[in-house]
Order: sequence, then structure tokens, then C-alpha cells
Amino acid sequence: MRRQGVTADQRPSQEGWTNFLEAIERNFTEFEANRTRLEKSVEVSSEKLKSTFLELETETRLRLQQSESHKRNLEKLVKERTAELEQARSHLEDINRRLEYDANNDSLTGARNRSYFMRLLNHYLSHRSYGSSTETLPALFFLDFDRFKQINDTLGHNAGDNVLKELVHRMMSILPAEGDCFARLGGDEFVLLTNVGTEQEALNIAKTISDTLNQPVLGLSREVRIGVSIGIAIANENYVEAFELVRDADIAMYKAKDSGVNYRLFDEQMRLTHLEQIEIEQELEVAIKTSQFIVNYQPVVDVNSQAVCSMESLVRWEHPTKGIISPVKFIPLAEKRRLVTYIDRIVFRKSCQQYKKWRDDHVTFEGQKFNVNVASEQFDRTDLVPFLTQTLGEIGIVTSDVVLEITENHLLKDSSLVAENLTRLSAIGFGIYMDDFGTGYSSLNYLAKYPIDGIKIDRCFVRDIADELESREIIRSILAMASALEIKVVVEGVETVEQLEILRGLGCQQFQGYLFAKPMDVKQATTFLKERKIPIITDNENNFPIVTIPNVSESASCNQLFSN
Repeated sequence: MRRQGVTADQRPSQEGWTNFLEAIERNFTEFEANRTRLEKSVEVSSEKLKSTFLELETETRLRLQQSESHKRNLEKLVKERTAELEQARSHLEDINRRLEYDANNDSLTGARNRSYFMRLLNHYLSHRSYGSSTETLPALFFLDFDRFKQINDTLGHNAGDNVLKELVHRMMSILPAEGDCFARLGGDEFVLLTNVGTEQEALNIAKTISDTLNQPVLGLSREVRIGVSIGIAIANENYVEAFELVRDADIAMYKAKDSGVNYRLFDEQMRLTHLEQIEIEQELEVAIKTSQFIVNYQPVVDVNSQAVCSMESLVRWEHPTKGIISPVKFIPLAEKRRLVTYIDRIVFRKSCQQYKKWRDDHVTFEGQKFNVNVASEQFDRTDLVPFLTQTLGEIGIVTSDVVLEITENHLLKDSSLVAENLTRLSAIGFGIYMDDFGTGYSSLNYLAKYPIDGIKIDRCFVRDIADELESREIIRSILAMASALEIKVVVEGVETVEQLEILRGLGCQQFQGYLFAKPMDVKQATTFLKERKIPIITDNENNFPIVTIPNVSESASCNQLFSN
């Protein structure tokens, strides 16, 4: 009413009430219109919201489905990547294990390698305490297989590898205690590190090793028997570095090899001897330049013809301060330093000169020869034949006066130059003898392949011939084979009358050894050639000649054995 201008204290007029009612009517109409619009708006909004909700619901459902799929794919991918990583980790561990194995083990035999062994030994020595009376000490066994090079050269490197693997397998099966280290230093050299309480215990271990490894190796093209030389060094407080213990065990091993026994325990005298050898090695070149070598002679005796059929030249080193040095001490060193050719040629020239003097002085008779050894490295030289023939021409003797002695290892290289040199030497009249026959693997092959005129049966078959039937049968077989091939035979190392009688009973005719004469200097050899002859009588019952032996001991001297 106030809107219509009517106050509270006023009485509205008819017109005012009319206006008022009209205003109320308009308001209701507007309200109804607004309510209709609002409902329509709400309905439209609801439809939109519902549509939006449905769209969102559908999209959410799709997103959830996609998320689940992604989750499954992710889980699968994670599993695959985890498996790949696990495989890579396992492969890496295998590689690391292999690298560690290769770094510490020998690839051929599986034994520990030199690097690992030296680290272990250095650690062992630096952490050991000494002084307890009940304490065990580290003992080092240095093993070197005998004749292994011959196996490689004659049967091939694959055979040699198989032999090494078999020997290492045997060795691993007899290690004295768990935790012992057996390692390959290189080639056919191996070492064993273990603890021992006494020297006798160490020797017992060495004997077990030797007995095990000396058994023949089967499964090759032939049965192979390969020996082993063992040097033993027992550590004490004087050893600080690993190389010191290895050095002394190595020295003991070479001492065992040189003395022909299977194992030796190191002592200080061995080191002094080793130092002496080093000194000798250093003096060899001076000895060659100043020709300090002299020649000794040992006869080859033919008991049937009652004559010395040849004199073998044997080198000695006449040192200006040390006196006479045996070839056993310097020839291996000369071969190692490839100096033996120069020594050989000095000996050959001096032998030729002495032989010519004996011939001119009528000390030797027609047909008597002299034997000289030819080192293996000479056969690999193209100047071997020119040197020999030129030397003979200068001195005035002929090739038929000379017998060249070679050992089987000289022929192991089996090269065309070796064959060519042997063929040429034989063709121009040199006698060719194989020395130390029967000690190798291919002696018979060489007899058929090369122009060999004679063989010298090694002393190892003679040494125990009185007690070993096997040695007699071997010599009997060699004689039969030589007779079939028309090859002469000389038996080396005859030292007793008993040996001589057995050998002559087998049919041997030519001999060499201490029973007849030890190596002699020029003066002694000259006297021997002038004054000695072999008295012979005939044993009619057995129909072969025998030596008349005076009533003397079996080690009878030359004077007693060959005097008239």
C-alpha cells in the first residue's frame, strides 16, 4: 500500500484497493512466470548435469579400464625387466667368476696360475710366525716333468696337453691336505704349497707324488711313461719373499734331475753350486774367445779284432783359475745360451789336428777313426757341411776318418734342413752314429728315415744287466734289428767284467766304458794307443771269443786289463 502511496493511518480508497489488488495479481503472475522459467531452467540444468555426469561416468570407466590395462602392462613390463635384470646380474656374476677364475687359474689344466700362487705365497710368508716347536712350516715342492718336450715333438702338442691334464688330475687327487695350493708356473713346471712338520714328512710327500706321476699315461697313440723331478724347499724365518723359496725349490729340482733321482731337499750347498753355475755361464763367452777347451779321448774297443777301432773326443774346459771343469757343468749352460756350436767347432778342429798327428806319428792304424759329438743346433745351420769339409781339408784328413755322433733329441725337430745336412754328410763319407740309443720314443723311426751307420746303446741298459732280464732282452732285440739293417752297434757304460761277459754272450762286439779306459788327456791317450792291445782266447764250447781277464778286481784298470 505504501508503494501505492497509502500510509497506515489512511483508509485506502476504492481505487487504491483496486491498484493494490492489481499489483498483487501482477506479482503472482510474475512469480508464476519466474517459477516456470526456474523449473524449466532447473530441468535443463539437470539434463545437462545428468548428461555431463553420464559422460564423466563413461570417461571415468574408460579411464579406469585403461588404467587397469596400463597397470597390467606395467606389471608385465616390470616383471620382464626384472627377469632381464636378474639374467644380466647372473650373467655378470658368471663373467666376474670367470674373470676371477681366469685371473687365478691356468686355462689348460685348471690348476692355480703363477700370479695367484706368488700372491698366496707372499701372503703366507708375511703372516707366518716362527718359533713354536710344534709348528708346521710351509713346504714348497717344485715339479718338472721329464721328457715332456719329447712328447710334444714326437706326438704333437695336443698329446702333450692331454698328458699335462692327466698328470694334474692325478696330482689334485692326492693333495696332502685341504687348502693346499697346486699351481702351474708355466710349461711343464708346477708347484705345490703345503705344510709339513718334519723334513721326513716332506720327503714322504715327494715320494707319493713321484710314485703317482711316474705311472704310464694311457689313452694316447701309445703308452707314455713320463717321470717327474721334484725339488723341495722348506720355509723358515730366513725367507721373506716368495721368489726366494721358489728359487731354492727350483735349484733342488735341477739337482734332482742332474743326479738322476726323483726328488731332492734343498740345502745351502745347492745354492753355492747354483751360484757357481751362474758364474760359469758368465765366463763361457770368454772361454770360447780364448779357446780354453781341451779334448779328452776314450776308446771304442772291438774285442773280436783285438783293436781300438775309434777314439771318442770328449770336451773339457780348462779354466785358468778353476782347473778342469766337467762338460756336465757347462754344456747345458752353453746349450741354453746357444754357444754350444762354437764349443763343438773348437773340439772338432782340435780333434782333427790330434788325429792327424797320431796318423803322422803312426800311433793309429789304417781304418781307425775318431768320434765327435755334434750339437743339435748345428744341424739347423746351413754352414755345417762347409765348416766340416773345409776344416778336414785344411788339416789333411778325410771324411771317412770321422764318425759324427748325434743324439735322438737332435732329430726331434724333423726339419728339412736336418734331413738335408744328414744326407749330405753321409753322402760325402762321414760315419753317422746315433748316441744314447733306446732312451727316446722314435729311435726306430729315425733308423729307417735317416742314413744312420751305427748306434751306441745307452748305459742305462748296461747298468743293471746282471740283475735285470728285461735289459738283456732289450739289447738282444736291438742287436737283431741292427743286424737286419746292417747297422753297427757299440755298447756304452761297460764298467765290470760281469757286464762284459753277459754282453758278449748276447753277441755284442764293440764296447766303451771305464772297464777299458776312462777319458784320457792327449798324453795318456797317446800312450794307450801305442802300448795297449786286447788279448783274446776262444771259448770253444760256446764258440765265441772272450777277453782274457787277469786275476784282478772287476774294476780292473787299463794297465791290468790290456797288458801283455
